[in-house]
Amino acid sequence: MCNTDEKANDMDFAGRMIAMIQVNNLKKSFGSLQVLKGVDLQIQQGDVVVLIGASGSGKSTLLRCLNFLELYDEGHISIEGQAIHATKTDLNKVRA
Repeated sequence: MCNTDEKANDMDFAGRMIAMIQVNNLKKSFGSLQVLKGVDLQIQQGDVVVLIGASGSGKSTLLRCLNFLELYDEGHISIEGQAIHATKTDLNKVRA
């Protein structure tokens, strides 16, 4: 049984569910090689997600950006509604 207070914390101001992981227009280049070209991704709690692609297609780079192990060039990443690029973000808490 869900606590209604917990449900309210998982909603935005418009009453929509906040994605556990939200990625918008993520871009990452290594020199002239553009690896991530405007990636958009939304993962809800309980979703099972698989990244597949050819070698060198950006799978590991995306995961490294999600963990803030790699700095991205443009875009926005939030984990449970908290922007991971914000200066006040406690990355150890977000990763836990």
